[in-house]
Amino acid sequence: MGRASVATLLATAAAALPAASARALSPGYGKGRGYCGTYGNSASRYSFEGVYACATTSTYGPTPFDSAGRASFQCVELAARFLWAVYGIWAGPGTGVRSGADLVSVVRCEHPSIRVGFPAPGSVPVAGDVVSLGPGGAVDPAFGHTAVVVSDDQRHGYFRIIGQNFPPGHAGEQRLKVDFRGHHNGRALLGGIWTRASWLELRHRRRRRG
Repeated sequence: MGRASVATLLATAAAALPAASARALSPGYGKGRGYCGTYGNSASRYSFEGVYACATTSTYGPTPFDSAGRASFQCVELAARFLWAVYGIWAGPGTGVRSGADLVSVVRCEHPSIRVGFPAPGSVPVAGDVVSLGPGGAVDPAFGHTAVVVSDDQRHGYFRIIGQNFPPGHAGEQRLKVDFRGHHNGRALLGGIWTRASWLELRHRRRRRG
Protein backbone atom coordinates (compact mmCIF):
# COMPACT_ATOMS: atom_id res chain seq x y z
CA MET A 1 0.00 0.00 0.00
CA GLY A 2 1.42 3.40 -1.00
CA ARG A 3 2.15 6.28 1.32
CA ALA A 4 -0.85 8.24 0.08
CA SER A 5 -3.20 5.32 0.70
CA VAL A 6 -1.88 4.74 4.20
CA ALA A 7 -2.15 8.44 5.07
CA THR A 8 -5.69 8.57 3.71
CA LEU A 9 -6.81 5.58 5.76
CA LEU A 10 -5.20 6.91 8.93
CA ALA A 11 -6.63 10.38 8.42
CA THR A 12 -10.12 9.08 7.70
CA ALA A 13 -10.07 6.88 10.76
CA ALA A 14 -8.82 9.71 12.97
CA ALA A 15 -11.48 12.11 11.68
CA ALA A 16 -14.21 9.57 12.45
CA LEU A 17 -13.18 9.21 16.08
CA PRO A 18 -15.04 11.11 18.76
CA ALA A 19 -13.12 13.74 20.67
CA ALA A 20 -12.37 11.37 23.57
CA SER A 21 -10.61 8.92 21.27
CA ALA A 22 -8.82 11.64 19.33
CA ARG A 23 -7.24 12.78 22.57
CA ALA A 24 -5.26 9.53 22.44
CA LEU A 25 -2.91 11.26 20.02
CA SER A 26 0.52 11.51 21.56
CA PRO A 27 1.45 14.76 23.37
CA GLY A 28 3.02 17.20 20.95
CA TYR A 29 1.61 15.46 17.88
CA GLY A 30 1.40 17.88 14.96
CA LYS A 31 4.80 19.54 15.43
CA GLY A 32 7.63 19.49 12.89
CA ARG A 33 8.11 20.31 9.21
CA GLY A 34 7.27 16.75 8.20
CA TYR A 35 3.71 16.80 9.51
CA CYS A 36 2.24 18.51 6.43
CA GLY A 37 3.93 15.98 4.14
CA THR A 38 2.26 13.10 5.96
CA TYR A 39 -1.05 14.31 4.54
CA GLY A 40 0.14 15.22 1.05
CA ASN A 41 1.25 18.83 1.50
CA SER A 42 4.42 20.68 2.50
CA ALA A 43 5.36 23.03 5.31
CA SER A 44 5.23 26.76 4.62
CA ARG A 45 7.81 29.17 5.99
CA TYR A 46 5.42 30.16 8.78
CA SER A 47 5.75 28.42 12.13
CA PHE A 48 5.64 28.97 15.88
CA GLU A 49 6.98 26.70 18.60
CA GLY A 50 7.60 23.93 16.10
CA VAL A 51 4.09 23.94 14.60
CA TYR A 52 4.14 24.74 10.87
CA ALA A 53 1.36 26.18 8.77
CA CYS A 54 0.94 23.96 5.71
CA ALA A 55 1.52 25.68 2.38
CA THR A 56 -1.95 25.11 0.86
CA THR A 57 -5.28 23.59 1.90
CA SER A 58 -4.78 20.41 -0.14
CA THR A 59 -4.63 17.03 1.68
CA TYR A 60 -4.90 13.32 0.87
CA GLY A 61 -8.08 13.37 2.95
CA PRO A 62 -9.24 14.36 6.44
CA THR A 63 -6.57 14.93 9.09
CA PRO A 64 -6.86 14.27 12.83
CA PHE A 65 -7.58 17.98 13.38
CA ASP A 66 -9.95 18.78 10.49
CA SER A 67 -12.34 16.70 8.39
CA ALA A 68 -12.86 18.85 5.30
CA GLY A 69 -12.14 16.06 2.82
CA ARG A 70 -9.24 16.67 0.45
CA ALA A 71 -8.90 20.29 1.56
CA SER A 72 -8.40 19.73 5.29
CA PHE A 73 -5.56 22.18 5.91
CA GLN A 74 -8.09 24.91 6.63
CA CYS A 75 -7.50 27.65 9.19
CA VAL A 76 -9.16 25.61 11.94
CA GLU A 77 -6.74 22.75 11.33
CA LEU A 78 -3.71 24.83 12.25
CA ALA A 79 -5.35 26.38 15.30
CA ALA A 80 -6.60 23.01 16.56
CA ARG A 81 -3.23 21.37 15.87
CA PHE A 82 -1.38 24.15 17.67
CA LEU A 83 -3.70 23.91 20.67
CA TRP A 84 -3.06 20.17 20.91
CA ALA A 85 0.68 20.17 20.16
CA VAL A 86 1.57 23.05 22.51
CA TYR A 87 -1.12 23.03 25.22
CA GLY A 88 -2.72 19.58 25.07
CA ILE A 89 -6.15 21.15 24.37
CA TRP A 90 -8.40 19.24 21.96
CA ALA A 91 -10.31 21.41 19.47
CA GLY A 92 -10.60 18.97 16.57
CA PRO A 93 -13.53 16.92 15.25
CA GLY A 94 -16.13 16.13 17.89
CA THR A 95 -15.81 19.39 19.83
CA GLY A 96 -18.37 21.41 17.91
CA VAL A 97 -15.94 23.81 16.25
CA ARG A 98 -17.63 24.75 12.98
CA SER A 99 -15.54 27.66 11.75
CA GLY A 100 -12.60 29.91 12.46
CA ALA A 101 -14.97 32.53 13.83
CA ASP A 102 -16.37 30.27 16.56
CA LEU A 103 -13.23 28.36 17.58
CA VAL A 104 -12.41 30.65 20.52
CA SER A 105 -15.93 30.56 21.94
CA VAL A 106 -16.25 26.77 21.58
CA VAL A 107 -12.90 26.10 23.26
CA ARG A 108 -13.81 28.56 26.03
CA CYS A 109 -17.05 26.66 26.68
CA GLU A 110 -15.09 23.40 26.94
CA HIS A 111 -12.41 24.97 29.15
CA PRO A 112 -13.99 27.70 31.33
CA SER A 113 -10.69 28.37 33.10
CA ILE A 114 -9.23 29.87 29.91
CA ARG A 115 -9.76 33.61 29.73
CA VAL A 116 -10.91 35.27 26.50
CA GLY A 117 -9.51 38.63 25.47
CA PHE A 118 -10.95 41.30 23.19
CA PRO A 119 -9.36 44.31 21.45
CA ALA A 120 -9.55 47.42 23.66
CA PRO A 121 -7.17 50.00 25.10
CA GLY A 122 -4.40 48.03 26.81
CA SER A 123 -5.75 44.67 25.63
CA VAL A 124 -3.55 42.99 23.00
CA PRO A 125 -3.00 39.24 22.53
CA VAL A 126 0.47 37.85 23.14
CA ALA A 127 2.53 35.37 21.16
CA GLY A 128 1.13 31.90 21.74
CA ASP A 129 -2.51 32.96 21.99
CA VAL A 130 -5.07 31.74 19.43
CA VAL A 131 -7.40 34.29 17.84
CA SER A 132 -10.79 34.08 16.11
CA LEU A 133 -11.72 36.73 13.55
CA GLY A 134 -15.07 37.65 12.02
CA PRO A 135 -17.24 36.54 10.52
CA GLY A 136 -17.09 39.38 8.04
CA GLY A 137 -14.85 42.40 8.07
CA ALA A 138 -11.56 41.50 6.41
CA VAL A 139 -12.23 37.74 6.57
CA ASP A 140 -14.81 35.32 5.21
CA PRO A 141 -18.36 36.60 5.77
CA ALA A 142 -19.65 33.17 6.81
CA PHE A 143 -16.75 31.31 8.40
CA GLY A 144 -14.37 34.02 9.56
CA HIS A 145 -10.79 32.97 10.31
CA THR A 146 -8.64 31.63 13.13
CA ALA A 147 -4.90 31.93 13.57
CA VAL A 148 -1.96 31.70 15.94
CA VAL A 149 -0.45 34.87 17.40
CA VAL A 150 3.32 34.81 16.82
CA SER A 151 4.43 38.25 18.03
CA ASP A 152 3.03 41.28 19.81
CA ASP A 153 3.85 44.91 20.49
CA GLN A 154 1.98 45.74 23.69
CA ARG A 155 3.16 49.34 23.70
CA HIS A 156 1.77 50.23 20.28
CA GLY A 157 -1.09 47.74 20.00
CA TYR A 158 0.17 45.57 17.15
CA PHE A 159 0.23 41.80 16.84
CA ARG A 160 1.11 39.32 14.10
CA ILE A 161 -0.66 36.09 13.24
CA ILE A 162 0.02 33.07 11.05
CA GLY A 163 -2.73 30.92 9.60
CA GLN A 164 -3.81 28.58 6.85
CA ASN A 165 -6.18 29.46 3.99
CA PHE A 166 -5.58 33.20 4.39
CA PRO A 167 -4.96 34.49 1.79
CA PRO A 168 -7.47 31.99 0.37
CA GLY A 169 -5.86 28.66 -0.44
CA HIS A 170 -2.48 29.48 1.10
CA ALA A 171 -0.69 29.96 4.39
CA GLY A 172 0.10 33.54 5.37
CA GLU A 173 1.10 36.05 7.99
CA GLN A 174 -0.69 39.30 8.81
CA ARG A 175 -0.26 42.24 11.14
CA LEU A 176 -3.25 43.59 13.07
CA LYS A 177 -3.71 46.64 15.26
CA VAL A 178 -5.81 47.39 18.32
CA ASP A 179 -7.29 50.90 18.61
CA PHE A 180 -5.95 52.26 21.91
CA ARG A 181 -8.28 55.27 21.59
CA GLY A 182 -11.20 52.95 22.33
CA HIS A 183 -13.16 53.74 19.17
CA HIS A 184 -13.21 50.14 17.87
CA ASN A 185 -13.44 47.97 20.96
CA GLY A 186 -13.94 44.30 20.09
CA ARG A 187 -12.36 44.76 16.66
CA ALA A 188 -8.83 44.76 15.26
CA LEU A 189 -7.59 46.48 12.13
CA LEU A 190 -6.72 43.95 9.42
CA GLY A 191 -6.02 44.99 5.86
CA GLY A 192 -7.55 48.40 6.50
CA ILE A 193 -10.82 46.93 7.83
CA TRP A 194 -11.93 46.80 11.47
CA THR A 195 -12.72 43.14 12.07
CA ARG A 196 -14.35 41.42 15.04
CA ALA A 197 -11.72 39.60 17.11
CA SER A 198 -11.30 37.57 20.29
CA TRP A 199 -8.56 35.33 21.58
CA LEU A 200 -7.78 32.56 24.04
CA GLU A 201 -5.38 33.95 26.66
CA LEU A 202 -3.25 30.83 26.67
CA ARG A 203 0.03 32.28 27.83
CA HIS A 204 -1.71 33.64 30.92
CA ARG A 205 -2.92 30.09 31.58
CA ARG A 206 0.57 28.67 31.09
CA ARG A 207 2.11 31.14 33.53
CA ARG A 208 -0.43 30.22 36.18
CA ARG A 209 0.29 26.52 35.74
CA GLY A 210 4.07 26.96 35.70
